[in-house]
Amino acid sequence: MKYTELNIKENMPPSQEAMSYLKSSLERFKREKIECVLVIHGYGSTGKGGVIHDKARQWLKAQERNGKVKSVISGEDFTIFNFKALELKNKYPQLQELLKVCNNGVTVVEL
Repeated sequence: MKYTELNIKENMPPSQEAMSYLKSSLERFKREKIECVLVIHGYGSTGKGGVIHDKARQWLKAQERNGKVKSVISGEDFTIFNFKALELKNKYPQLQELLKVCNNGVTVVEL
């Protein structure tokens, strides 16, 4: 079971650059047989979700709908009440800490 983290907000890139990095990284991770990615996109400084947060979540959800990724779980939905979250936590112990907090700035992606 291969797991990795991807920080697309590091160095505060413009949203287009962050999205390009997200897309190319997920393609590379698939080739490398990575199965689970914790995408760190941040929440935005306004307190209501920033551009990178919104675009990343929209694109990832579209990938899930189109069958390009197995599942997408928002950080705030990664709880003990979410069966898929518990399943992923059991496969990837690195996600254990995420169950303890409500983190709007991350999204878990199963490839």
